[in-house]
Amino acid sequence: MKTLRWIVKFLPTLFTALILAIIVWVSAVSSADPNEEREYSTPIPVTVLGLDPDLVITGQLEDEIKVTIRAPRSIQERLATNPNAIHAFINLSGLKAGEHTLEPQIAIDFSPTRVTAFSPSEITLKLENILNKEVPVEIRQTGSLPIGYEAGEMIVSHSTAVVIGPESQVVKVDRAVASIDLTNAITNISRQVELKALDSRGVIVGGINLTPPQVNVEIPITQLGGYRNVFVKIVTTGQIAQGFYLTGILADPPTITIYSTDPELAANMPAFIETIPLNLNGANESFEKEVSLNLPEGIVVVGDQQVRIQVSIAAIQSSLLLTGIPVEVVNLGQGLKAKLSPDRVDIYVSGPLYLLDKLNAADIIVRLDLANKTPGTYQLIPTVTLADDAINLDSILPASIEVVISR
Repeated sequence: MKTLRWIVKFLPTLFTALILAIIVWVSAVSSADPNEEREYSTPIPVTVLGLDPDLVITGQLEDEIKVTIRAPRSIQERLATNPNAIHAFINLSGLKAGEHTLEPQIAIDFSPTRVTAFSPSEITLKLENILNKEVPVEIRQTGSLPIGYEAGEMIVSHSTAVVIGPESQVVKVDRAVASIDLTNAITNISRQVELKALDSRGVIVGGINLTPPQVNVEIPITQLGGYRNVFVKIVTTGQIAQGFYLTGILADPPTITIYSTDPELAANMPAFIETIPLNLNGANESFEKEVSLNLPEGIVVVGDQQVRIQVSIAAIQSSLLLTGIPVEVVNLGQGLKAKLSPDRVDIYVSGPLYLLDKLNAADIIVRLDLANKTPGTYQLIPTVTLADDAINLDSILPASIEVVISR
């Protein structure tokens, strides 16, 4: 009994001491790790939870928020280096189609923390029912086949496509359309083409998916009777200029379409049409020229009656050694004498053969510039001047010349 009375007597004192101890401990902890409030500049992505699989979010959705957090400095430092520890989400569980305004929920992996502010404070979104419907597939042909060809019946891998997406968009879709270009097609076409959803006005409808997204289109292409494709055979006469060679000769176009009222005549003729002879005699540069075709009787050309011939000509390249070219001294000071060793050099040059054939020692100038040189011995590199810029200096032997300057 005495013990119990003693405890009861001193109980207020004990409680007071405990509260004071807690206050002292909290004060000590706060002093060592004070609370701070920080706004995090890096936006936190918003996760959507609980969305009904039969609904879809349409329109603009705020998918990031900025938060302000109050927490001890040590926690703030951990959050600064671990931004993924802050989570934001909205819960759509139980929501039906329509417009909804929700408050984002914030969760933080570390504690103690308290979110004091976040922006935006509310997120408004629109939910729509997911709808699907079947629409016809339409293939539009663009361009035109070359003359003498016709397209057969088109075969499309799918006659319909399924449109899936928000109800407001799906109801707009009238058909799925793809285009296929027939320009210059002379063989059967088999091609994958992408479908686009169009409304009744022909405007593309976005925000939906098409199944399949592509269809395969096959179109047989045949040549009409009496028409035939043949290649152009270039006929030439004469020889190009000496010292030059032919690098290429091309016809544009390389093939032409011919026609005959007698389909058998067109079918039995050779696979080529010759040009009127093109004269190359004495040609020494590339050129282009339009020439006529040597057509058999009963055959006409569909389109242009001439072809353009592109002739490419280049000079034959060679090299040449010229020996004993004298070295000329220039800018030698007054009253000075110069002795060269050697006083002649050998020159290797290269370039077009027709220029080298005409080149001689008089067309080459080798100089030593002795400007500002005082008496003494020097090793100098001579300069070489050639008669034509098309000729290249390959080397000079020797590469340097010893010069002794004296009075």
